[in-house]
Amino acid sequence: MLFFLQGLAVGAALILPLGPQNTLVLRQGIFKRYAFIAATFCVVSDALLISTGVMGGSALLQQSSTVLLVITWAGVLFLLWYSYGVAKEVKTPASLANWDSAPATLTKVLLTLTLVTWLNPHVYLDTVVLLGSIGSQIPTEQRIFFVMGAILASVLWFYSLAGVARLLSGWLVQPNVQRVINVVVVIILLTMAFRLAKEGVVMLEQLFHTQGS
Repeated sequence: MLFFLQGLAVGAALILPLGPQNTLVLRQGIFKRYAFIAATFCVVSDALLISTGVMGGSALLQQSSTVLLVITWAGVLFLLWYSYGVAKEVKTPASLANWDSAPATLTKVLLTLTLVTWLNPHVYLDTVVLLGSIGSQIPTEQRIFFVMGAILASVLWFYSLAGVARLLSGWLVQPNVQRVINVVVVIILLTMAFRLAKEGVVMLEQLFHTQGS
């Protein structure tokens, strides 16, 4: 039970900060389009990544500096592209009659979710590396409880986010509210991109230093 609660607490701490996944689920909920499918995709992805990290993937990923470097810079480019798309909507927020701000087809929703999930290095750093590192310190036979707790945090958060967004969509879809949400999202995404770029520069310096020596 202790390890289950530990997984739940750590998982919640990592999932709650607003990021591309949360943003997309929120926006799908606001416009009432495939919100719970989007939440399910995020939960399943988290479950796979958390399980992989705790069961040994963390050590493997940390040993491959090149993979981490590629993931980091791919994430920087992705976050800049995604923030640009959101920034364009600050001046002209979407309405219920204009679905451009939320992917309108299931295929587009799943494609966008695939990009924001599997090309976001923070997802790997949070689930595989960080949760994996913590989980690897737990006795092998008890790790499943830690994993279950972390996955439950993902389930509770994403389905709650989708449900609340749908429930409050009448208010959240108002142009002024949309502008505020979009501005906050852009700031968060650009901050994440800047932090990742700094980490990427450090990785490059370490890589060149290693090759030079």
